[in-house]
Amino acid sequence: MTEVGFARRVAPALVLAAAGGLLLFLLPSGADSDTSASEDALAADNAGFPSTGASAGPSGAAAAPSGSTSPSTPAGPAKRVIKGDAVNFRFGTVQVRVLMVGKKIQNIGTLTAPGGGYQSYTDRAIPGMKAEILAAQSTHVASISGATYTSKAYAQSVQSALNKA
Repeated sequence: MTEVGFARRVAPALVLAAAGGLLLFLLPSGADSDTSASEDALAADNAGFPSTGASAGPSGAAAAPSGSTSPSTPAGPAKRVIKGDAVNFRFGTVQVRVLMVGKKIQNIGTLTAPGGGYQSYTDRAIPGMKAEILAAQSTHVASISGATYTSKAYAQSVQSALNKA
C-alpha cells in the first residue's frame, strides 16, 4: 500500500475551512440582519395603544395640567398601559407592554424581541402567544410549538405587567 502525502491529506481540509470562513464572513450578523418582519409585527402590536407623548402616572393615565378643565367624558373603565419586565433568555430579550381596560387585557405590544438568526422563532411565537393570551385573558396558555423558549419569555413578561396592574 502506498503512503498518502501530507499535502494530499491537508489540502482539502484547508480549502473547506477557507470556504466555511468566507461563508461566515458573508452572512449578516445579528446587528446587520434585516428586521423588517419584526418591525412590521411591532407596528401591528402597537395598534390600539395611546400615542400621546405625555408620561403616564401609576394609574396609566396622563395627568392633566393643574388649573385646566377637560371636557366631561363618560366615566368608563380606566385605561392603563403597563410595561412588563424585560425577560432575558437563551435567544435574547423579550419585553412587552399591556393595555388594560379595567381588568381586561385589551392589547399586548412587543417592545423588544429577538431578531437576527432567531427571527423565525420570534415570528412564530409572538403572534400566537398574543392571540392565546388575549383570548384566555391569562398567561396560563400553551407555548407555541417550535418556539417554546420565546413563548415562555413572552408570557413571563406579560405576567409581570399583570402583576403590576
